[in-house]
Amino acid sequence: MKHYIVLENSEFSLNPPSGKLVYKSVSGKPKTLELVKAREVSKNIPYELLNPVQTLFYLTYEKGNALVTAPTSAGKSLTAYLFLKDKEGRKVFTAPTRSLVYEKAVELRKLFKKKVDIKTGEVIELLKETKAEIVVSTYESLALALRNKIPWAVESKGIVIDEIHQLMGNRGWILEEIITYILEGDYELLGLSATLPGAEELAKWINAELFIESLWRPVPLERKIIPLKNFEGFTKLPKDASSDEKLANKLLGALYELKKPDEQVILFVHKKSVGWSILELANKEKVGIMNDTTPFEKEERKDIEIAFHNADVPKEERDKIEKAFREGKLPVLVATSTLAYGVNLPADTVIIGVRGVRDRKTRKVYVYPETLDILQMEGRAGRLGIKEKGFSYILPYGLREDELVKEINEKLNEEFKPYLREALLSEERKRVLSLFILVGYLHEGENFRGFLERTYSLRELAYSPYIDEVYNWLKEKGYIEGGKLSDKALFCIRSGMPPVNYEEFLRRKKLGLDTLVYIRPLLFTKRFDGLYDFVKKGETFEEDNAYIKEKLLPCGAECFSDNTHQFLFYIEGLTFKYRNIQNPPGEFSYLGTDVLHLLRSLLEIKDIGDLELTPKDMIEIAQAIKYGLTPDYTSLGGIKGIGHIRANLLKRVLYYENIQPPEIGSPVEELIEKLIGHFGSEETLRRYMLEILTSDRLRTVEPTSRARREINAVMNILRRNREGFLIDDKILFTMGVFLLGADAIRMKKKELIREVLNYQKIEF
Repeated sequence: MKHYIVLENSEFSLNPPSGKLVYKSVSGKPKTLELVKAREVSKNIPYELLNPVQTLFYLTYEKGNALVTAPTSAGKSLTAYLFLKDKEGRKVFTAPTRSLVYEKAVELRKLFKKKVDIKTGEVIELLKETKAEIVVSTYESLALALRNKIPWAVESKGIVIDEIHQLMGNRGWILEEIITYILEGDYELLGLSATLPGAEELAKWINAELFIESLWRPVPLERKIIPLKNFEGFTKLPKDASSDEKLANKLLGALYELKKPDEQVILFVHKKSVGWSILELANKEKVGIMNDTTPFEKEERKDIEIAFHNADVPKEERDKIEKAFREGKLPVLVATSTLAYGVNLPADTVIIGVRGVRDRKTRKVYVYPETLDILQMEGRAGRLGIKEKGFSYILPYGLREDELVKEINEKLNEEFKPYLREALLSEERKRVLSLFILVGYLHEGENFRGFLERTYSLRELAYSPYIDEVYNWLKEKGYIEGGKLSDKALFCIRSGMPPVNYEEFLRRKKLGLDTLVYIRPLLFTKRFDGLYDFVKKGETFEEDNAYIKEKLLPCGAECFSDNTHQFLFYIEGLTFKYRNIQNPPGEFSYLGTDVLHLLRSLLEIKDIGDLELTPKDMIEIAQAIKYGLTPDYTSLGGIKGIGHIRANLLKRVLYYENIQPPEIGSPVEELIEKLIGHFGSEETLRRYMLEILTSDRLRTVEPTSRARREINAVMNILRRNREGFLIDDKILFTMGVFLLGADAIRMKKKELIREVLNYQKIEF
């Protein structure tokens, strides 16, 4: 293996184009080379020079597998192009998130000047033949394609894995599966990574013929470590302030002391509660905040100065926040580590609050956020071509500066520890291994341990008691029968569903629990852990939570460990009562795609014989989940543009007045006529909705201008949809495609509704 290091004193400038490459082999002396002129490589490259990392890769890569580790913004997309451009046949680039997939697809389309196909798990992809030479996919889409022998994946020759350091994250086991498969086939692999401890071990595992690690940053970073105690608080706090509020006050004070007037700054916090406390404090001090959905009641202000980006922020709001920061319209962004991975938002300065916790027995100091997260966060500092330098301020509390520096250095010299290995020691063990063993069985049958031996994490554990325990459980539960995979095993492999989740679904169904309660384990990619942070301070939370707990008593602890209680809180529409919630938080705002996959799962489970639902039942379930409605009122989600909160307002009107809920797929006009007929006039209907909104949601004595605007919006939505039907277009179309194939595309909506809702499968 050729192993080279790009040294820190390498140089690169876009304007004017200039620079140099300074590098060395592991045991050699530094060498200096001119940067390669882009036109010597390809006329498609939109720069005059390759940067130092790209130059070294271009000059040293010949064939086979390779690994490149480099800081953020080191031009890894162009490095991928250099790797792929001369390979024959199809080429695949895979990344961890949909947003990165779309971003990289645009970049590769410009570099190759060719069509690029995207694979992110969208159902519409099933109807499109993959013709493009270049495919950009999510990890999960590539893994499923390899399991199912889909041509675009198995026929590819060059595969690039972006963010390969995600092997150490909670989806790392999917990457291990992909890499293990690739290493046995006729593929060439390029791994692209940020700074990674034990990277040489990873390079050896993937049989890399070339390993490049870069100490050079495109924008030089100036790091300062300043104890948080050195800063004044932002404002005076009450004596009973919580620890989160005290920390938030210090961090906010540090932020405004360190921030220069023309800078864009990201302030990283180690947990969400601290971030929300920062926003709440800013709100009280009359600083304009961009987030609409918050765990507190926000005051509206014209000038926006700060926002909080984390996994619980509704999708619509996250998109708006990212766009504003990218365009320079948002000066300060508070963020958790989710921003450090997979979202390309560079800043002039990053500020990182770092907590140290000392183990009383060992005296070892543990750092939060973890050291690797800190390095990823620092990767956001510096805007290439805009500022000459990026700044990082690390603000430790609970540990000394020298202890933090020591921890960072030790972490970088640690061995490579993928997630799959760590999962063996956690509660996730059975969940992860149950599916991993089935995948190994798919590839090699009863010799599945041979597949496990080729992984990095399990190669020494393929014959361990851990594996025996899960393997015997799979046989006991009927996933492996007579040396073959059963129908439900093949379903789990096709869908990516861990058998543990499938068994929990069967357990709940056998108990006779409500449909959406037993369906919840099938939404296996969702944690549903962010809702209660937004409602727990509400006036009626104790009462609402008691109601949910009572409904889930027969289910047992499992319904609380997987947050079915928070899921059911949303489905019951109890969020309507909390005026701080403008949009469903976090994962609850991303359910549109998940329910489309759920439809397919429900159909397959029905074919297996473990479900007795009709297509109409399934559509009602999907619509209930997407819009947060109980199944009897799920049709209201079909009003285009209605959303969760407004749909639940209409639900309360129907419920309080004992009006029969409309059927799924029925005309919107019938609902409008039924409402106006019941109340006698549109004006009376308006007054009644205003009364419910005021008493149940806003909790004010008199209607506010905000409430009147909301009622106007609801009435306008109803009017716009008068000619429509009470069924979600995407859910209807997806179910139509699953049941009727390409014929569904040619049908008018009314015909498609009739065919799908009355569908009867013909048995031969």
